[in-house]
Amino acid sequence: MLVNNEIGVIQPVEAIAALSHGFGALLLCDAVQGLGRVHMPPSADMIALSAHKIHGPKGIGALWFGGGLTLAPLLHGGAQERGGRSGTLSPMLCAGFGEAARLMQSLGQHDASHIERLWAAALAALGPEWILNGSAEARYHGNLNLRREGLDTARLLSDCRDIAFSLGSACASGSGRPSHVLRALGLSDREARSSIRLGFGRYTSEEELVHACHRLVESTRTQQVAA
Repeated sequence: MLVNNEIGVIQPVEAIAALSHGFGALLLCDAVQGLGRVHMPPSADMIALSAHKIHGPKGIGALWFGGGLTLAPLLHGGAQERGGRSGTLSPMLCAGFGEAARLMQSLGQHDASHIERLWAAALAALGPEWILNGSAEARYHGNLNLRREGLDTARLLSDCRDIAFSLGSACASGSGRPSHVLRALGLSDREARSSIRLGFGRYTSEEELVHACHRLVESTRTQQVAA
């Protein structure tokens, strides 16, 4: 995974590729979170991408693979998708993915500057009581994952249900278990359960993000007073 989907930390994919190749293994890199934001790893043999993470339509992705590499088809028959599988593609989804990629390329610099402003504004609005989960440096700043001591995140989610934030990845929603990503960082179950994730990007305004952060802080203080 190039950029972790839950905490935004950039992984050392080039070092992992070197280790993989040293054992004669191919490396498939999940770069869904990093497309247009982080340089693609040149040593990866295959790179998986998805349109919805660059503001494109859901339901379409892409698999890039290096020259000379051939894959066994998943589904046999029509040999679409360069022989990778059979099945009819959706022209609308393909066109939407292409347009999203074009916009990502043309607006990349603007998006990056906007994200940095939002990151700084969010941290300032939340205040020093919140602790960042994961590396502060090797990180995509459109993903803000942090914790606050003693926070009842389930109650916070209920109190602020009109704000789009989460307690973990969409993949693990409803599991009821503390995040395996945060546990792998060395956090206790209690710390992992007191963590939230905020995501923002091109279409997030600084005003609405700061307002949301102030609401989260206010709800958190209400919890502490009640306790």
